[in-house]
Amino acid sequence: MTFSLINVTSENENGVSGYWLQDKIGTLEEAKQLAQETNFINGGKLDIAVTPAVNSTVPALDFHKNLKRL
Repeated sequence: MTFSLINVTSENENGVSGYWLQDKIGTLEEAKQLAQETNFINGGKLDIAVTPAVNSTVPALDFHKNLKRL
């Protein structure tokens, strides 16, 4: 499966909103591990959510809203 790592800017009952960081092809556990490693490398200052893959031709330029955090 493909998952997206999202740099969360806000979260509410509808899901998370933020900017795409990268995709991960693999298991949910592998995607969560990558999110933890990415956050560690960035000094623990990011809130990174693992979501279903975003559907965008240029995901880094889009602001994604109400994505389900897995």
